Amino acid sequence: MFSLTYLLGVGATMSYGLYDHSRRARRRFWGRLGKFLLLAGVVGVACAFSYEVGQEQLIRREQNLQTQLTQAQSAKEETERKVAQLQAALQTAEVRVSELQVRYDRDVPTGDLGRLKDLLAKKMVEGVDAGRLALIIEQTGTPRSCGKAETKRFVLSTSLYKGPNTSAGFADGAITVSGEGATSRSPDGAPQSWFDPAKPVTLKFTDKNGKETQTTGMLPLQHSVIIDDTEYRFKISPGSRSFVDVVGDHCPFP
Repeated sequence: MFSLTYLLGVGATMSYGLYDHSRRARRRFWGRLGKFLLLAGVVGVACAFSYEVGQEQLIRREQNLQTQLTQAQSAKEETERKVAQLQAALQTAEVRVSELQVRYDRDVPTGDLGRLKDLLAKKMVEGVDAGRLALIIEQTGTPRSCGKAETKRFVLSTSLYKGPNTSAGFADGAITVSGEGATSRSPDGAPQSWFDPAKPVTLKFTDKNGKETQTTGMLPLQHSVIIDDTEYRFKISPGSRSFVDVVGDHCPFP
């Protein structure tokens, strides 16, 4: 009797233990499944949110690119329009320059005529009467009865030489010619008393009343002086060391 009761108790205990173990296993299974489903839901929500955010960013980027493309296209069209305007303006300017060049070539004298115009303008600025200049031009070509040419020489002064023989008179003293040049130098650079014919010189022409005119330049030089109704003409060229040779004559003027 005792044994049977004991066996029944042991069997009941074992059955309860097996049942409790199975129930705990089911609980663990459902708990894990719930956690998995919860985690899967969270991941799904996160993925969906990320997708939506990425989609919006992609749309905004596409919109920005489209805006930039539109702006670039507008800028390109504006640049092309300005280039076309500049090309048209350049063509207009080139036509205008060509027209001005034609007018300049037609209206402004060049060559000998241009030099004559400049000389006339210079003389008028110096106070020479325009009527007198016109008379001179009108009588150009008329044979002139000039006096016999004189050839003389004198020492051209320098900063180191101011001695005698530094002038020459022409037409019985009507005009005295003198001048000054740059000091010549030896190969070692030492200054010499004579002038350097390779450098510009200054020549002075003084009449009886003390009125003086000058001309400066490289030798040979030509110069004329008009006093009353006589023109005195001179040609100056380098002579032997220290000297210049002067050929002078005088003619009725005009």
